Amino acid sequence: MTMNIKYRPLKAFLLAVETGSFTHAANRLGVTQPSFTALIRDLEEILGARLFDRTTRSIELTAAGREFLARIERPLSDLEEAYRSILDLAAVKRGSVVVGALPSTSLTLIPPALRSLRVAHPTLRVRVVEAHNDELIFMVRTNQIEFALAALPETASDLAFHPLLEDTFMAVFPAGHELAARPRLRWKDVVPHDLILLSRGSSVRAQYDQAVQAEAAAPAASSRYDVTHMTTATGLVRQGLGITLLPMLALSELNLSGLLARPLEDATARRTIGVLHRSDRSLSAAALAFTAQLTRVADETTKAQPALRLAKTPEPPGGAKGAARRPRHRPAKTR
Repeated sequence: MTMNIKYRPLKAFLLAVETGSFTHAANRLGVTQPSFTALIRDLEEILGARLFDRTTRSIELTAAGREFLARIERPLSDLEEAYRSILDLAAVKRGSVVVGALPSTSLTLIPPALRSLRVAHPTLRVRVVEAHNDELIFMVRTNQIEFALAALPETASDLAFHPLLEDTFMAVFPAGHELAARPRLRWKDVVPHDLILLSRGSSVRAQYDQAVQAEAAAPAASSRYDVTHMTTATGLVRQGLGITLLPMLALSELNLSGLLARPLEDATARRTIGVLHRSDRSLSAAALAFTAQLTRVADETTKAQPALRLAKTPEPPGGAKGAARRPRHRPAKTR
């Protein structure tokens, strides 16, 4: 037999037991006493058993009522706790989010965004996973992280992308280096020199490899030093071991004492950084709160560094029913 027992009559039953009075229980539930009595009567009719013995002054549980109480008290409490928990998550009062981030964004965008997030939602927990761009895309696709602050090399149907800002790649070299005398720098200008490049998988390395392969005028070259961290790269440059290529976004947080940084002016020497997540999954309330702060910080960063350009899009992340989002401009490919 199928039963259609709703939450409200069950809550009325528990309140009646707790208060020992239909009148007091009705006040707690926010209904009139006749309406409350009707709720108990409907529940008894569904169960086919009398739950209370009533007098003009008191109520007492029947044997069936005691059995019913023993069986529903804990499950109903668990149900209410689950309901409150989901409400808290939706209101971003609790919860956690795992975000992947390019090293350059971990230096610049993530810290102020986390600071603001803590002020707005102090109980949220956040884990930041730093990795190269290829790794971040893989981790998004395999659900190891909820979203990434990364570059999307090309539109993919399984990924949604909300662009935040455009970044430029820079040549970093010692003061007095011959590159300082050139009015403009391009990929082909840096290739002949000893290069200290970030390891494969990084977006700057991917774009360098692709650009040099496509540049007929550029001589073939390979990196003299292959490193993982940008701080290592600048340290080697400072020792006179070569030049390096780094994203402009990160330079303000690096020690460039004694070094010069010049932008590469090729169209392919740019990347678009944004929020990347699976298109078949909506971002959680906690993730949306975090991306809202990241969007604000990206806006402030581009105002402070005019050479960085804000990537404009009308849609917030999590919308468009999972369709892959694209910036209005055409970002440079970074595969």
